[in-house]
Amino acid sequence: MSSDDRIAAALEKVSQIDLSPINKLLQYENPAFWTDETVAETEAAYRRLLALNLLYPSETIVVNKILDDYWHQHILDTHKYQHDCQQVFGYFLHHDPYFGINGEEDRQRNREGFAATQQLWEETFDAPMVSESKLTLDKVLGSYDPEPRDVGKNRVYAFPQSCKCGQHCSKTIIPETRINPAINPRINPQINPQIRPPMNPALGPG
Repeated sequence: MSSDDRIAAALEKVSQIDLSPINKLLQYENPAFWTDETVAETEAAYRRLLALNLLYPSETIVVNKILDDYWHQHILDTHKYQHDCQQVFGYFLHHDPYFGINGEEDRQRNREGFAATQQLWEETFDAPMVSESKLTLDKVLGSYDPEPRDVGKNRVYAFPQSCKCGQHCSKTIIPETRINPAINPRINPQINPQIRPPMNPALGPG
């Protein structure tokens, strides 16, 4: 099976689960933020997140806070989450909230996992995980003010509450700075050997 076929098959599989109850509850609890547009965009990104875990089960998948929050809402519906995990993965996708909080080395692994996930996301879906709304301190504190659409979209990444979906999830990472992967070796895969080279999904992890 070709790389494109594997990606299409993963997306098709995750498209079969019903996420409308999660959307309904999010909009009920915070209608000002969870507009129809935001819900639709986040649901689409969450399905891609599930597909990424399906394609790369041994990878450290680390996401931004809005996907983290959507994932947590899914988990709270425990029966549905268990059923959906079985349908998509054939096993329960566990959640560990401690990744990234156990000292600086763990925190650094969290940062690098987030950078590597963004790279893998773009390789797989030909689109960035983080686009219009940059990750800023307001999102760590719980608000979600989207960046104005007329602001230039420079590739600037910060590391607030990144989340290792699948096995680990960090909820307490506060950004020290905004980090530009073009100039910062900690998250630039071309000058940081700790971040793996581009991966061909046809070959799988490793």
